[in-house]
Amino acid sequence: MISVVMPLYNKAHTITRSLTSVMRQEFTDFEVIVIDDGSTDNGRDIILSNFQDSRIKVIPQQNAGVSAARNRGVAESHGDYIAFLDADDEWHPQYLSYIVQAISRYPDTGIICSAGMITYEGSDIREFVIAPRHIGKISKLCFFENPAIYSHTSRTVVKKSVFYAVGGFIDTLSCCEDLCLTQMIALQSPFIYIGIPLSKYVGGVEGQITSADSEKRYRLLASVVTYYNRIYACSHNSQYKRLCRRYLRYDIRHRFKGFLLHKDNRSMHYFHTHLDDGIKSLFFRWELYLYRTMSRHIGIFWVNISKLIWRVHCYPVIGAKFNTNLIPSKFRNW
Repeated sequence: MISVVMPLYNKAHTITRSLTSVMRQEFTDFEVIVIDDGSTDNGRDIILSNFQDSRIKVIPQQNAGVSAARNRGVAESHGDYIAFLDADDEWHPQYLSYIVQAISRYPDTGIICSAGMITYEGSDIREFVIAPRHIGKISKLCFFENPAIYSHTSRTVVKKSVFYAVGGFIDTLSCCEDLCLTQMIALQSPFIYIGIPLSKYVGGVEGQITSADSEKRYRLLASVVTYYNRIYACSHNSQYKRLCRRYLRYDIRHRFKGFLLHKDNRSMHYFHTHLDDGIKSLFFRWELYLYRTMSRHIGIFWVNISKLIWRVHCYPVIGAKFNTNLIPSKFRNW
């Protein structure tokens, strides 16, 4: 059995769509644990009114944040594998079927992720987050080629024993808690990738963190830096240490470039002050000097050069052009 964990907080306007996508799965040996994290709307009532299925369990709790809600869901689960789904995202009817195929083929895995689709509320636009050379395949890969293209909470399944081995979600993080969990697991366990867009992220939904203003984004930096520091610390004894740290350099440089572009000296200073000294040792001293002194043009130029060097390795990147017709039509339009 697979346990589906759904945190619910003020998503009455989307929960029916998301939960319906679970109940339409071809693979039916699952349970659904919805943790109502102190919602102030009627999402829980909507579930109870529209879904009469013994596999669904709704558990209310005082608001404690999405990480605490997911941890509670795992604690209440009975399956050996946990599939996470946010209350505004959806799954293709064959999502769990492919997950089971992957587990059967690679029983030693601790984490499985599928490719995904991005749509937007009120729009017909469809974008794909997929590694082109793995389209249609179930493959064992190195997660740290590019976690950004492989991982998203609603297309991630983890082995419960491994989830607990790394300590679960860090409930003090206000963001990046999903990245932190998946990367901690991938540092110690084989990673399996399903190159089919089986999960749909719906953007433009009220309450998503992507719509946060600049002040809120600044307040979230504490969680971002904690995430980087935790992954760096966890990488010390991992066989994936080298690739993990290469990715950390790439991703942090991307953030530095954003600070430079927006002349955001406050955020740059916060990063330089709070990043682990070990992480800072991964960069050239003169490079950090450029960032710290907000030398915009030279700093941005160097980040762009470093990204070109990184891409020489041919790692998959989000937004890379490919022939979408390689994806079977039933997975392109759903």
